[in-house]
Parts: sequence; structure tokens; C-alpha cells
Amino acid sequence: MDKLHLDQHISRQYNEELEQVRNRVFAMGELAREQLLGSLAAVLAGDPDRGRKLDAADDELDDLERAIDDECQRILARRQPAAVDLRLMISILKTITDLERMGDEAQKMARMAIRRAEEGTGSLPESDGLRALGAHVGRMVDDMLTALAALDAQKAFAVCREDAEIDAEYKALVKASLPSLAADPANALDLVWAARALERIGDHACNICEYLIYLLGGEDVRHAPLDEVAEAARKAKERHED
Repeated sequence: MDKLHLDQHISRQYNEELEQVRNRVFAMGELAREQLLGSLAAVLAGDPDRGRKLDAADDELDDLERAIDDECQRILARRQPAAVDLRLMISILKTITDLERMGDEAQKMARMAIRRAEEGTGSLPESDGLRALGAHVGRMVDDMLTALAALDAQKAFAVCREDAEIDAEYKALVKASLPSLAADPANALDLVWAARALERIGDHACNICEYLIYLLGGEDVRHAPLDEVAEAARKAKERHED
């Protein structure tokens, strides 16, 4: 926290409140990552038991989102933060929404694993492309969490740049699945929907990194071209290091 000077308020309690809410965001991020990896493994292996556990575990993400939201609302009402403290609150509120939605996408895969087991279809056939896409998205989420922990604008930009690669991989996987739609529509559609869930998780990771760039530099880069995001990240890095 010291790089943002969030521990230098007159009120020690205020410092502790900010530290606590930030730690909860990290915990929520780690849980979302576990949901992603576990649900992907469940659908690839056709493991309904693991799918059921991960389906139920989504409630924990929802509870964390509500708890963090409530705490941010209390801080906003009680402390009336300004400048970087206000940007922190805004960024956290947006971040936890995307983390919760990442969990929702992972839950879709967990439920797919359950349904396929009940239907007797089991694991997804021809899933090498899905496994590769999932591994890439997993690395992207890891990088997002690293950027958050280190308050690293350049790392955040790298995640945003990687999102374009995820989109290209997703489109290639969908295109490769088209010939199977006539012969095996159920499996082909499940493969596409699982890939779509992974692609959306990548989008949410990119969103969170855009919020981090905003936190560090004060510039809103949502929907901006990648070159503008790169420039904003560069400025945020310089400002953060001053």
C-alpha cells in the first residue's frame, strides 16, 4: 500500500480499513482463479463431483462481493475520500463486479460438467484447443493478480494486450468446431460455450487491469484503442514512481 501512500492517513483506523478491503479483493481474486481452473478441469475430465463443489463455491464469491461492497460504502460515507483514495474505492467497486462475473463464467463450466455427466456424455471430446485456451486464460488471470498486488501499470497493460490474443484463439477454436456441428452438435456446442466462458473471463481480467491503470494514473482507458492504453499505462508508471 505504501506506493499509493494509503498508509499515511492521520487516522490509523482509516489505514487499517483500506488495508482490510484491499486484502479482501486479493482473496476474492484468488478464489475466482481457483474457480476458473477447477471448473475447466471438471468439464475437461467430465467430473461431476468436482463440478458440484465448484458450483456451490460460487456463493462464496458472491458473499465476498457483498461484504467488500458494504465496506466500501461505509468508507465512502464515513471518510468522504478524495483524490487517490476515491479512485481506489471506485476501482475496487468495479473490480469486484468483474471478479464476481468471472466466477459466474466458471460456474457455467462447472454446471456443464454436471449436466454432461447426467446425460452420460462425460468429458468433452477433441478438447486440446479448449485446454490450451484455458491455460492461456489462467496465465492471464495470474498476471492480472500480480499486477494488482504490485500496483504495476505496465503489467496491467500487458494483460490488456494479451486479451486480443485470447479473442483470436477463441475465434479459431469456434471456426475449427464448425465442421462438427452437423455430425455432433451437442458436443460441438458445449465446446463453443465453454470456450466462450473462458473468453469472457479474459475480458473481465482485462477490465480489472484497466481499472488499475485508472487508479495509478487517473485516466479512464475503457474502450480505448490499445495504443492509448499503452500510453496511459506509461504515464501511470511514471506518476506512480515519482
